[in-house]
Amino acid sequence: MSRPSLTLVESLLDRFEEELLLAQGKSSNTCQAYLSDLRSFARFLASSGTTLLTFEPEDLARYFSEKGELSARTRSRILSSLRNWSRFLEAEGLRKDPTEEISSPRIPRTLPGVLSPEEVARLLLAPDEKKPEGVRDRALLAFFYASGLRVSEVATFQASRLDFDTGALRITGKGAKERISFLDRTALERVRHYVESVRALWNPSGPELFVARDGSPLTRQALWTLIRKYGKKAGITSPLSPHILRHSFATHLLEKGLDIRSIQLLLGHEDIRTTEIYTHVSIAQLKKTLEEHHPRGKLSKGAPENSSRPGK
Repeated sequence: MSRPSLTLVESLLDRFEEELLLAQGKSSNTCQAYLSDLRSFARFLASSGTTLLTFEPEDLARYFSEKGELSARTRSRILSSLRNWSRFLEAEGLRKDPTEEISSPRIPRTLPGVLSPEEVARLLLAPDEKKPEGVRDRALLAFFYASGLRVSEVATFQASRLDFDTGALRITGKGAKERISFLDRTALERVRHYVESVRALWNPSGPELFVARDGSPLTRQALWTLIRKYGKKAGITSPLSPHILRHSFATHLLEKGLDIRSIQLLLGHEDIRTTEIYTHVSIAQLKKTLEEHHPRGKLSKGAPENSSRPGK
């Protein structure tokens, strides 16, 4: 590969990153994942004198073969990186998309974990309100569960975007798109108590709602750590994460009768098919309940069944 080609590829990668961030509104994490996949593939191509500008579908097949055992999810992610890159090159008039005829691997659909309402109740009461951090953390956990926000959205949520009169939240989500969610009365009062009695005393360094004692905003990592900490304190033995709180929010709303379209809007899903997984979660939970409490369900677990039937 000649030096000019390397320079051109790097220049195009920079423009590609700008396209992802500014035009498509992709997150910084997504951009870095795409670029990492592309640079790994570029190193593989260099051994045969090929570049990210000239590769063909068979080069990708050789790359996957050399990588060995990769999960369907990993293959799908790499292919997604190359598809986006190839479409960018095609839009720039540099070449036809070589990934057009490549089919994506089927990814097994896994149902998200969900807390029971009783587990949620224990979790929300786990922080010690006698301590300032406990006041904040009770507000934080209630905010997470009541709003259904992503962890990145909670970390960056600005205090000024909460209307304390109505409980409405103005959220900037993926792709810089705005949506509205709401806090219930209990969550709203906990957040109000935290803002007035704790946050104001910690001299926040920025507009973020949830801050540490030194006034700095809580990071995504800190939010993960806090949720796991209180999950253990509440006696929740299953894996716990911010995403599971979001899943629980959506599933419990569905079980209470809220329609799937409204849940889609609250979660900020672009595609209704993403939201529809919660119908499967709810059905799975219903099946489990029936197996535990229905007489026929108990029989299916090994209890002897009387073969005689009425009228026989």
